[in-house]
Amino acid sequence: MAMFFLYSFLGFLLLVGSIFLIPLVTPHNEWELIKQKNRSAVIVFAGQIYAISNNLYSAIANSVSIPDFLIFGAVAIIWQILLFFLVEIATASIFYKQRFSQLIVNNQLEPSILFAVFAVSVSNVISPSLIS
Repeated sequence: MAMFFLYSFLGFLLLVGSIFLIPLVTPHNEWELIKQKNRSAVIVFAGQIYAISNNLYSAIANSVSIPDFLIFGAVAIIWQILLFFLVEIATASIFYKQRFSQLIVNNQLEPSILFAVFAVSVSNVISPSLIS
């Protein structure tokens, strides 16, 4: 029972930490955009949060120890942040000729929905490999 609470608490801390970390490292502030009712920011942020929680689930389910879980949980968060910047580069150079963060600020729903689905899809691909 104690391990349940410990894993749950640490998983919650990692998730909440990522919710505060993402706006610090992205070129735009998700919280400010959400306050302005920017739906694009909500969609992207929700996709990232869900993807991270999916990865944390996999890390908890497959870890053999608390340090193991913390390492792979951190790796999962880093993967999602890297994914954002990969999409940022790809949208600027290939698809929209505009940075992804600017598309979010401009409230462009289509690329935001695509990113949210992409974030969750990448999460589904990397989740099983977190503890391999």
